[in-house]
Amino acid sequence: MNSSKRQSIIAISIACIVVAALLTFYGLSRSKVNEVALNDLQSSLSSSTLENSFDNQSKTSTKDASQNSQTTVLNTEKAQSTSAKNTTYPINLNTCTYDDLVSIDGIGDSRAQAILEYRDYLGGYTDVSQLKDIRGIGDATFAKIEPYVTV
Repeated sequence: MNSSKRQSIIAISIACIVVAALLTFYGLSRSKVNEVALNDLQSSLSSSTLENSFDNQSKTSTKDASQNSQTTVLNTEKAQSTSAKNTTYPINLNTCTYDDLVSIDGIGDSRAQAILEYRDYLGGYTDVSQLKDIRGIGDATFAKIEPYVTV
């Protein structure tokens, strides 16, 4: 093998290694799906599904699985619409439910779940301003929801 051919092969090999390293770095440094938001979404979906499934099983134990899933969807929609109508403001952060929190403009599914989880972590809120400690609730969001909550 002559010297120039060997040098070409070595240069191509080094270039391949550099490209592989760059691609690996790029793949690892790219931001992934927000794992916290994804976990919040999964836990809120599974907790509400479990609660509704339990309620439906106790009420309709003789129905088949397809009817139960349809009933779960209907009961979830009914619960959301009735809870939004029956909520009086301001709501107490230490006694409120997920549906109470979701009814406030500016609080979605993941924020409501985060508020409830932080309440469990603290053992109860002592001041409304503790909501600012939750990731995703800054000064602007806090100012928007503050009139609707109390301790």
